[in-house]
Parts: sequence; structure tokens; C-alpha cells
Amino acid sequence: MRSLAALLVAAGMALAAVPSASAWAASNQAHLDRDVLKAMDSGQSIRVILVARGDLNILQADLRRSGVKRTERVPIAHGIATELSASQLRLFRTDPNVARVLYDAPVQLNDTPFNPTALATAYPAVVDAVPAWAQGSMPLTGQAIGVAVIDSGIAAHPDLAGRIIVSQNFNVNAAGTDDAYGHGTAVAGIIAGDGTASGGQYIGIAPQANLINLRVNDGTGAAPTSSIMNAIMWAVVNKNTFNIRVLNLSLQASVQESYRTSPIDAAVEYAWLKGLVVVVAAGNNGPNSMLYAPANDPYVITVGASDDHGTVAAADDTLADFSSYGVTQDGFSKPDFVAPGRHIITTLAPNSAFALNYPNFMLGTQYIQLSGTSVAAPVLAGVAALYIESNPTVRPGQLKGVLRATANGLGLAGSGAGYPDAAGAIAYLGLVGNADHGLDPNNYLKVFYMAAHNLTTLPVVSWDSVSWDSVSWDSVSWDSVSWDSVSWSN
Repeated sequence: MRSLAALLVAAGMALAAVPSASAWAASNQAHLDRDVLKAMDSGQSIRVILVARGDLNILQADLRRSGVKRTERVPIAHGIATELSASQLRLFRTDPNVARVLYDAPVQLNDTPFNPTALATAYPAVVDAVPAWAQGSMPLTGQAIGVAVIDSGIAAHPDLAGRIIVSQNFNVNAAGTDDAYGHGTAVAGIIAGDGTASGGQYIGIAPQANLINLRVNDGTGAAPTSSIMNAIMWAVVNKNTFNIRVLNLSLQASVQESYRTSPIDAAVEYAWLKGLVVVVAAGNNGPNSMLYAPANDPYVITVGASDDHGTVAAADDTLADFSSYGVTQDGFSKPDFVAPGRHIITTLAPNSAFALNYPNFMLGTQYIQLSGTSVAAPVLAGVAALYIESNPTVRPGQLKGVLRATANGLGLAGSGAGYPDAAGAIAYLGLVGNADHGLDPNNYLKVFYMAAHNLTTLPVVSWDSVSWDSVSWDSVSWDSVSWDSVSWSN
């Protein structure tokens, strides 16, 4: 039976390659992504992100003069999100202050197979989280570790009571921070549900972790890319206030784009560079499909889905047939790990679309059973919270390295390093360096680095040596950024 969607998908991101600096310098016209060109040619309106070459205030004034009144700043893309008509697109294509017009992609849900007849609660033991809970006088439950869930909201639930410490809404088309859809509440329960409503029968991986509810979706599961980016930025800015250490993004772009030019990849990389562990779902598209942001980004921890067949032993485990895997367009093998992602029982948002549309998958009134890489990713996010509680100073690349060194390999195509082993990682005494050493950051981050250091051309640097902790987006004078100096094709 194929049924409920358990993976958020950011639809319609840019397919076209970004032109080189010489191409931009040779023309006054901005680069329009393919979906934007289609809208312009068909006479339709479309939500876009205008990436400015220079002063954002000048671009804002140009928009107001053209009759556009509703706009939203998008800091990472150095741009402004809004909706433009076909005629307005033609106007701003020739605006000398506009370098690129991105499609501000909506977020959707993707159907995922699951079988409600095979109930399973084995997943905390599969990733070896249970021994951490009972670790002598120092049990590890994720206590006081903040995990940001960038999703459809988190509803009130007995298993999460008192630990949703802050809620924010980033979707201009939605009211409040509750979960009218049900997806975000399900993700939150896998990370940090404490089993109150089930008498301890259904427990998440880090049952005392704090949850940061960052709603980006409306009641139908739709959201623009700009909402996701601004939620990530908010988490970075407020990471010390709420001890945010982990981001969970069970969402994915539906159009292929290199991690070097994707705005969402820029956002997750900036979070990584600021010390946040970013865990993302691999996708539900099967083999040879690791071509979508943010799962294709080498800095994040990408998680595929296994089928544990309801047992703790790994001998009978298989890769879920929907789980995405393969080589990215930039040559990176993904996913990094897998976690159980079939028949997962988790918290249900009352009166949500999940509850109203899928009553056969509910267990009573408090729980629902789901499948997909969307429910596999929060398993690893919970493991990360447990490890961070035991090693508070760990950096994201180091944590990935420890999880790789202690993983339980499955020997299955598409399973990456295998299952993360929470207890094994916590007990590991070896020295592990940055697993992301030597990676080249997203092109938007390079421009940001230039602006922060008042540079006009890209320096020849080892990006591992750059101290991003000393750089704040708010300290950058974006007027000083010369976008034409960036070779996007390189």
C-alpha cells in the first residue's frame, strides 16, 4: 500500500547553471532560472528571490516604485523574496542592481510506502540509544540540548510537554506555530518523545532534549524556500540563547542543483560553519537520486532509511526500497548513514491532516505510524543530541567523524557507513578530526566571506582555516559585495 507522505520536498529550485562572472559582466541582464523564464513566457506570476548586485535598499525602492509592496529580506542569498508578474519579471531582468532571479520554491510532500500491519518500536535499540539512557549515575537523554525542527510546526503533546522551549513562524501564509499538517510533530516525537502518553512504550532517541519549533509550512505542507532559509538563519542567530546544537530538516528540493549554487545549501553550510550539526533526510527517490539540496551537500549529515523489520538484530535489515542514494553531481557519495525509516510509531498532532486523512495509521489518539527518510533523519538527530550532551564542545565535522568511526556497517548498497551507534560513539576514546576537512563551501558563502573581510576578489585560502565564528551576517555591508567578481562556474 502506498500512502502517506513523510518527506517534505522543496519544489522547483533552479535547474540552470549559474553563469560565470564574465557572462554577467558582458550583459546587463540578470540571470533568470528556468522556472522563472517559463513563468515570464507564459504570462504567469511567480514567487522569486531577487539577488542584488549592490545595495538592497535600492532594489527595495525599485520594487516599491513598480508596485510591489509585500517583500521579505533573504540574508543568505543577499536578496529579497516577493511575487512578480510576467511584466515585472521583464522589468527587473534588466535592472542593473539585479544579478539573479531565483524561483522561491514551494515545499510539498512526497508519497512514501508504508505498511501499517507491521508495528515496530525497535528503532531506539537499533541505533544503540537505550544503553545511554541507563548509563550509571550519568544517564544521557539529551537533557538541555536544543534541537531545531524546521518543519510544519509542533503541536502540544503529552510526550513533548514542557520541552518545546520556543516557537517561531516563518511562513507568511500561515498563522501561529501549531502543526495543522502533522509532519513536524511526528519528527519531534522521534527526536525527543518521552513516552508519557504510552506509559513508556513509544520513546524517542533523546527523550529529554529541548525542541525549537521553527514552522516553515502552512497547513497543506507548502512553504517557500525563503522561509526555510530564514528559519535556519534564526537558529544560527539564537543558538546560544536556546543552546541550539542540532538542526533537523526532513525536506528536500525536487529540482537538481549543485550544492555550490543552491541557496538552501548555502544556508545549511552557514549553520554548519557556526557550529550546528545539520541532519537532513536523503529523499524518497530510490537509487541514483542524490542530486537535490540539502541532501547533496557534503557538509551536512544525510540520512537514508532502512527497514529493521521490527527487530533489533541487523541480520534481517534491508534498505528501504524508496530510500535515495547515489553520487551527487559534485562527486560525493550519499547518504552518510541510514536509520530505521519504516513502520515508525511517533507522536500525532491532534486534528491535523495526518489525523483526519489517515485514521487507519493511527494508534489510538496520540500516535501514528509512518515511513520515509523524513522519519529516519530525526533518529540520527536524536543520536547527535545524546553525543553532544556527553561531549559539549564537539564540532559538527568531528561528530560526523566519530559517528563514522563507530558506525555499524550494513554492507548494503545505499547505506553509507551504516547505522549510527549512540553508545559506541559516546564510549569512543580515540581522536577523530574534522570529517569535512578540505571541502569547498557554497559560492554564496565565498561572497559572504569577501564582504565580511572587505575583499574585492576571492582569496586563495584553505577554507578549513577560516574562523566563521568571528563573522556575523549582520556585520556585513552587502553594498560592498561585487557579485560580478565571483566565478560561479568554477
